[in-house]
Amino acid sequence: MNLAEKEHCYLIEDVFPRNTGAGFTKKDLEGNLPQDIKTTLSFLSRDVGIGYLKQEHSSRVNVIGKEGLYEGDALFSNRGNLVLVVRTADCLPLYFFSQDLDIMGMVHMGWRSAKEGILDNINYDLSSFKVIAGVGLRSCCYKVGREFLKMRLSKYVIKRNELLYFDPIRFVKETLCRKGLKEESFFDLNICSFCRSREFHSYRRNATIQRTLSFIFQ
Repeated sequence: MNLAEKEHCYLIEDVFPRNTGAGFTKKDLEGNLPQDIKTTLSFLSRDVGIGYLKQEHSSRVNVIGKEGLYEGDALFSNRGNLVLVVRTADCLPLYFFSQDLDIMGMVHMGWRSAKEGILDNINYDLSSFKVIAGVGLRSCCYKVGREFLKMRLSKYVIKRNELLYFDPIRFVKETLCRKGLKEESFFDLNICSFCRSREFHSYRRNATIQRTLSFIFQ
């Protein structure tokens, strides 16, 4: 897995087929939709429709057939000439693609969505999918309170120096593998938004209203 740098974003290479692009924006963009994704993808030689979300930290998954604004925290589509986008500033963006099914998806996963079961609501056999965990908090910086010990997420809480930290990567990988994802088909960019807040937006670092855009397109 490699990153190719563009003017306003990085593209993720060597995971999805060449006709499927995926990436995330640099900090020079504020994460405003839809205009910033148009700026980001200005290097394309064609126009693409934009599917994006009024994000709610929910478990709602949308399967869409056309561009537009949808409510919830996940988008999946089998339509070509479309880009799916999520906005994050510490929550974890997840990229999905199945060449066999010709389905792509983006998930915005914060701890609330994780707790509510957003990954359980992805109604596909994941055995043919590849999944990438994008720019977001990692267990190094995902500090949580003791209430996490009473949640379904408690298995993924780490105690370190008397403090508690959530491991979203292990949670995602194990949850999706139970739904059929092959272990070797899960990829982690290993970029923590808090650790690298000079490069990416982090709400926990400075309460920013700006967001990183993570996207997938065909």
